[in-house]
Amino acid sequence: MEWYRLKLVGLKDSIIGRLMKKLENYEDIFLLDREQLKNYFKIDDDTINSIYDSKTKDFTKHFEKLKNLGIKIVSLKDKNYPKMLRNIAQPPIFLYYKGDLSLVEKERIIAIVGTRKATTYGKNCCEKIVDELVDGDVVIVSGLAMGIDTISHRRTLQKNGKTIAVVGSGLDVVYPLENRKYWEEIGEKGLLISEVPLGTPPNSFNFPRRNRIIVGLSRGISVIESREKGGSLITAFLALEEGRDVFAVPGDIFSPVSLGTNELIKKSEAKLITSGKDILEEYGWEIDNKDSIEENNFAMSNDEKKIYEILSVEKNLDEIILESGIKAGNLLAILMEMEIKGIVASISGGKYRRKK
Repeated sequence: MEWYRLKLVGLKDSIIGRLMKKLENYEDIFLLDREQLKNYFKIDDDTINSIYDSKTKDFTKHFEKLKNLGIKIVSLKDKNYPKMLRNIAQPPIFLYYKGDLSLVEKERIIAIVGTRKATTYGKNCCEKIVDELVDGDVVIVSGLAMGIDTISHRRTLQKNGKTIAVVGSGLDVVYPLENRKYWEEIGEKGLLISEVPLGTPPNSFNFPRRNRIIVGLSRGISVIESREKGGSLITAFLALEEGRDVFAVPGDIFSPVSLGTNELIKKSEAKLITSGKDILEEYGWEIDNKDSIEENNFAMSNDEKKIYEILSVEKNLDEIILESGIKAGNLLAILMEMEIKGIVASISGGKYRRKK
């Protein structure tokens, strides 16, 4: 935490980074006189004064606040700094985090990003991919924004999987407010990360920088619905620059939120996927061989099992009534219960399909 004192006196990350690169420990700074600091590190007198202030100032209140909020800090100098992130072009000097930092060292980490205005198709694709990745013991990384990000985190939590949220505000500034529940749950069961100090609002320029952290933590990036110039494409291009794999789900050629993903695929900048299993197979990660149908049957009533078998392909209500023999009123109630359980989904055209 000693290096962090330089941050608290207002030194720029670029200067702190230069000092960290050349010196082993924070205390080594003070083995040099002012002239040596000025000449060797190309810094001015005001910066040198701030460096000396960092050693003498009392930051007890700040550290107590971090402790009370359950927020910790890791620096680029620390052994437990995320290894994958350390190797990107511009790794953050400091990371604020809440939760289980050991998640960043898992072998299986995949980021999921996409539009903030997901369609029903995008939502269903996201849930299917997350379900299969979580079954494959994959940690899901995203940015806790509305849309695909939120769906990714929410579905992972519902599946009792592990998720990392990289946010664009201070860890004491919940954004968006609608996601407070997931923010708190991820801080308890997963990992919340930010590179910006406490109290920092969600300024627009924070998010493109946030995206490089999402990329740096992940083995690959999966894009689910993106506009032609969407923020998710920025993340995809960052991933390509950093040598990460990019995956994309193909979408409706008439949908504006599929233009970006379809273009990534068309230009061979992303590998086309239609399931989470495609990603597991790409890396040779062992796929959970549990029979999902048997698991579903175990939790379903006889009528639900009958409907589930009927929905091997999409069908409308009349077709389900005809094949199941269940009265319309009862059938609608059963279908609603199955939707709540996440077993089936209603789609456009008054049709239903399996979700698992």
